[in-house]
Amino acid sequence: MQANQVRQFVERYLATFSAHIVESHPDYLTVKLPVEVDKDIGNRPFYWSWVDKMNLAYQPLVLTFAFHPDRMPDGLRAEHLHLGAGRMQQIFASAKKHGQFVCMYEQNTASLPATGKRRSTPLVPWLGINLKVSFLCDKRRDLMLYLGVNLHQPRVVHDFSTYLFQLPLSPAIPDYFYTLDRKISVEDALQMARQEAEAVIAKEDQTWAAEAKARLAEELDILAAYYEELAKREPQAEQADADDDEAEKAEEPQAIVPLPQTEAPSVAEPVVEAAQTIDEYRSSGGRILDFLRANGIQVTPREEINQEEWKKSTPEEEKQRRMDELRWQYEPRIEVHFINGGLFYLYSNPPAQKLSGAKTVRHLPANGRIM
Repeated sequence: MQANQVRQFVERYLATFSAHIVESHPDYLTVKLPVEVDKDIGNRPFYWSWVDKMNLAYQPLVLTFAFHPDRMPDGLRAEHLHLGAGRMQQIFASAKKHGQFVCMYEQNTASLPATGKRRSTPLVPWLGINLKVSFLCDKRRDLMLYLGVNLHQPRVVHDFSTYLFQLPLSPAIPDYFYTLDRKISVEDALQMARQEAEAVIAKEDQTWAAEAKARLAEELDILAAYYEELAKREPQAEQADADDDEAEKAEEPQAIVPLPQTEAPSVAEPVVEAAQTIDEYRSSGGRILDFLRANGIQVTPREEINQEEWKKSTPEEEKQRRMDELRWQYEPRIEVHFINGGLFYLYSNPPAQKLSGAKTVRHLPANGRIM
C-alpha cells in the first residue's frame, strides 16, 4: 500500500465510526477517537477498565497520523502511519473485528414512482459469503469464492460481491420498502454454500496433488537412503573410537611420580547478613547471587535433574521427526477459510447463471476489495 492508499483506508475506517476529524492536512490527519476505536487502537486498557468500573466520563484520545515520513508536522506529536506500522496493524484488526459481518439494504429509489400513490416494495434477503480456498503442499495456490445464497427462493450465485459493488447499499432500510421472509435458515444457506464450494473444488485439476505426492515419495526415499548409509557407518565409527581409546591408554606413562601437595588457600565465601536488605547489600558492592545464596536460594541437586530430557536423540527418532516434517511440507491438502460475510436485502436480482466459479488471488483488483 502506498501512502495515499493508507490514508484512504484510514479515512474510510474513521468515517465508519463517525470519528471527529480535528484537522485534515494533505500530510497528516488529527482525529478524536470514538469509544470503539479508542478501545481497539488507543492502547489504554487500564484506563478503560478504570472508566468502566467507576462509571466515569470518557476523555477522548486525540491522535495525529502522518503519512509521509519526510513531511512530519511541526509542533505536533505525530506518528508515521504505514503498512508495517504497529498502529496500522491494530486498525486492520479492528476493521476485521467490526466489519466481518454486515447487514445492508439496497437504496433503489428509481423503483419508486415520481408521482401518485406510493406502494411498498419488497427487498429479497441474500446471504453473501467470501471464502478463500488454499491448495497446499510445498507450493501454494489460493482461490477466492464470492458466493451469494438467496434466502427467499433458495439458489446460489457466484461473484456475488462483484455484483454488490455496483449497487447503492446502506445499513438503514429505505422508506417505502419492506423485507421478505426467509424461507431457509442461515445454517441451511451455509450448508448450500459449503456444497457449492465442494463442487468447485471437485472441478479443479488434481494434477498438483499427484505431483506433490511424487515429490514427497522422492524426498522420503532420499531420507531413507541417507539413514541406511548412516546405520552402516556407525559400527565402523564405534570401532574407531574404541581403537583410539586403547591407543591413548597404551601411551600413558606406567609410573607417575606424585608431586608434593600443598594446601590451597581457602577462599572464604562472602558472608551476607540476613537482616541486610538486597538494596543495602548492592549499595555496599556485593553481588546479588551471593545475597540470594545466603538467603535461601533453591539449588536443584544434580542427581534430581531429569537427564532424560537432555539425552541425545537416537537415529531412529531423528529419522521419524524428519519424515514427519517432510509429510507436513509436501503432503497435499485443501483448506477453506471464511473471510467475511453479510446479510443483504436487495431489490435488484443478481444474474441467475453462474459466473466464473473461482478467482486466483493474483486476478483480484489492485485495491483488493472484498465485500
